[in-house]
Amino acid sequence: MSFDLAWQGAYAMLVNTVSNLRLIETLSEHVPAWALRGLQGRYHWQLESGAHLGCMDVSETLSWSFAAPECKPRATITLSDATLEVLAHKVNDPLTLFNTGKLLIGTDHDHAEITVDVMKLLNFIFNSVLVDTQRIAQLEAGSVQGKDFLGCRVVADEQAIVPYLSRGEPVIVRNAAASWPMFSMSVGQIVDRLGRLDISLLLEEYDLENAQPPKYQKTSFTNYVESLYAPEAPVNGYMAANTVPPALDDSYRFPSVFAREVFNTPRWWIGPAGTGLRLHRDMVDNFLVQLKGRKKVRLYAPSETRFLYPAAVGGNLMYEPSRVDPENYQADKFPDYQHSVSTVCELQPGDMLYLPAGWWHHVLNLEVSWSLNFFAVNGEPSVLSVNRNNCESVPL
Repeated sequence: MSFDLAWQGAYAMLVNTVSNLRLIETLSEHVPAWALRGLQGRYHWQLESGAHLGCMDVSETLSWSFAAPECKPRATITLSDATLEVLAHKVNDPLTLFNTGKLLIGTDHDHAEITVDVMKLLNFIFNSVLVDTQRIAQLEAGSVQGKDFLGCRVVADEQAIVPYLSRGEPVIVRNAAASWPMFSMSVGQIVDRLGRLDISLLLEEYDLENAQPPKYQKTSFTNYVESLYAPEAPVNGYMAANTVPPALDDSYRFPSVFAREVFNTPRWWIGPAGTGLRLHRDMVDNFLVQLKGRKKVRLYAPSETRFLYPAAVGGNLMYEPSRVDPENYQADKFPDYQHSVSTVCELQPGDMLYLPAGWWHHVLNLEVSWSLNFFAVNGEPSVLSVNRNNCESVPL
């Protein structure tokens, strides 16, 4: 009986794996030829156990082979069966899985260079929105300019966001999450519902000067949250970009101004005062919801990019960090930063910030802070979609 159960389990895993690979193969068919330039070669996919999954061949097109590799691959992509499913259903993006050690890239060549190319390839496959330098330039031209952005306006209803979508302008919806069940749950109730959930903590962000990857630490949700509220207890790390678990699916609401299928699973951002993220921008529309505590967000329009010393990380055009720290500005190293225009907003519990694609933001927790965010990874940035359809902005 035990043998039969083991065989059935192995068979179910095999069927699930093949199904996910077929889905990834379907996603791959939508990658345009221009996106594959410079990425030519064979990529071997395997599970953590070493089991061969398939080979991806990149030439003028992208094709799959499920036979064993006949030649040495350019790179090997290693992941667990669960991670494959997460990728295929866009629960998490490749960069997050790579940074948290759930997706490994092996190569006998220049590891840094090949890793950049592999991340480019994976992002083109798993993100429905294809971002290139031309579209980034369109974001900068189509969004509200820094000189015209005097501050983040506050509205009382989520539908009032609509005019801001066409302008590419941030806006705060006051008390947007006040009706969520999660908003009314105590810390203890959330901990009890999740049990011994495993999480990853960001200890250090990507070292841009020395090209060193971020550092993470694994722990349990319960232990981390207890340390946040224990008097004088040291807190290590920031619970950044962790996927909100299914046990809480009924406790939050997706933003109503976009279709549900536009979003992937929301991310959690929990940490003590003083934690946050460096100045950066994402090339997708984003909704940041504050649940507990206060958060300070400094915003820069896409037009300010020329003053912010952007850096490339992991070949991911969807994410771009700045070398400047607005809280500790070094005028001798970054003299052009003094010409940038920014504005600061403070998010209170219940607030939702709409952050258009391409907007730079520096995030700092002012006290113990809990936030959720929703990335619109499966849809084109609103300002691009509106401009392409020749829609006019709705005036206030």
